[in-house]
Amino acid sequence: MKLFVPGRICLFGEHSDWAGGYRRINADIEKGYTLITGTDQGIYAEIGPHPTSLILSSTTTDGERHGPYEIPMQPQKLLEEAQSGSYWSYIAEWAYQVLVNYHRARVGDR
Repeated sequence: MKLFVPGRICLFGEHSDWAGGYRRINADIEKGYTLITGTDQGIYAEIGPHPTSLILSSTTTDGERHGPYEIPMQPQKLLEEAQSGSYWSYIAEWAYQVLVNYHRARVGDR
């Protein structure tokens, strides 16, 4: 499957849009607001399912290639990678959140 995720610039209220999801578990958190604008830049990806691992490769805008890099799809392994500060730590955190919070959904089964 090929994906494109458009970019955005947060002019004010960085991440208050998704962070509002925490209101589900704590109604005392005030509503968040953000002012954003879309861009014509973004992230392109080609994805497919793998039975046990997250396998990553990337090419930067200047042509530098990273990977392939494999992380087992296990909460502790993903969290360790996310906390390491490595090149892949951001996506490892994203994968950790999906695995922990949405474990019943299987990415790629659509």
